[in-house]
Amino acid sequence: MSYLSCPAGALNLDITTARNVAQLHLSCTPKPIHVGLSSIYRVSPFVSHGQCIAKVHSMLTYISNDYLTSRNGIYYFQRRVPKDVRSYYKSHAITCSLKTRSRKMALRAASALSLQLDEYWMNLRVSQLTSIHCKILKQTPDQSLSGLTLLEAKDLYRKLKGKGKPDSFATATERNCDYVVQVLGNKDLMAYELADGGVFRDWLIEKGLASSSVKRIFSTIRAIFNLAIAEYGLDMTSPFADVYFPEFDDVKERQSATGLDITLIQSSCRELNDEMRWLLALITDTGMRLAEAVGLALDDLVIDSKIPHINLKPNDCRRLKTKQSVRKIPLVGTALWAAQQIKAEFSGVYAFPRYTKGGRCNANNASAGLNKWLKQCASESITVHSYRHGFRDRLRAVQCPSDIVDALGGWSTSSVGESYGQGYKLDVLNEWMNKLVLDTKG
Repeated sequence: MSYLSCPAGALNLDITTARNVAQLHLSCTPKPIHVGLSSIYRVSPFVSHGQCIAKVHSMLTYISNDYLTSRNGIYYFQRRVPKDVRSYYKSHAITCSLKTRSRKMALRAASALSLQLDEYWMNLRVSQLTSIHCKILKQTPDQSLSGLTLLEAKDLYRKLKGKGKPDSFATATERNCDYVVQVLGNKDLMAYELADGGVFRDWLIEKGLASSSVKRIFSTIRAIFNLAIAEYGLDMTSPFADVYFPEFDDVKERQSATGLDITLIQSSCRELNDEMRWLLALITDTGMRLAEAVGLALDDLVIDSKIPHINLKPNDCRRLKTKQSVRKIPLVGTALWAAQQIKAEFSGVYAFPRYTKGGRCNANNASAGLNKWLKQCASESITVHSYRHGFRDRLRAVQCPSDIVDALGGWSTSSVGESYGQGYKLDVLNEWMNKLVLDTKG
């Protein structure tokens, strides 16, 4: 530790040095003194310690006199707040009672208070400088961010996951990301907060979307985040990962087409006998998904074999939903009639050229047209998909084994063992399909 040094002829101490020794014990014995953040000096043997103390004491008295006032014999400390730290205070001056009538005690108290204020204000100034420095640092790349925005992650998702997917995949991805940007902005992935997931959920619900739609949107956003986290090795938790969804009683059960509904529609299809009705007739007696039927290639309709059937497989126009969707379905009843009309009418690549223009499967257009027609001639709440539900009910009604039901409809099997082997022969499937045929020839 160093000590106060006062070389001969250097008694004209400045104010800072005077304040640094304000806590010096008034004794004539040289000893170390602690003065906080200030420098520490040593008393020189060339000048008497008493002379140093006297000089410092006189300067502190001069300083403290500026901050002393007296009211009714009681001394008060009063000092103006410097302009550069005035924003931290409600008033421009600090005034407090020193609770003494002794001028000597008041001078000592005023000196101590003044030193404490100087040190506190210095800390405030350093804090201001640190804040300015941080603002400058913000202009450089933040090491806590990923460098990947939501829209950039969306593009990565479409690039890696969108191959072979229908146009609806890209449309849904773009739409769902636009929702996030509307509510939360297009930020760096690591700039989103955990609470943002709940904010986004509430916005979707207030928008009037059904709970099933909200969950589908979240599924897309989660997938985008998860892929980016895996690809770039980001150390983060997706704010959309564990969002709670309250239970809403807004899920509408899909209506299953009854035997009467099926008979009525199949008869109407035979009467109108056009491309759109052939499509629906094919679905009613095969249980295919609408997109599966719309995207059929003409060669998929095998009507000149011993057992007429559909050889359902993916093609350039559309993919299939699952691996189990690749299957053979015997053609019976109205479905066989529709396949014969299609083969006689068209000679191109696809069975329904109206909905496969430009090599794209426009199942949405087919759905809109068919559902509009069904509202006019079918029971309430019946849609195209109702006939797929009805297909399974009809198989149950004839006590068809569940694994054959799954094989015909392209549903996932309930156990691993049922997926072993090559599956059922076409003649076995045909036997059960013939049990579904309804008399609609009139």
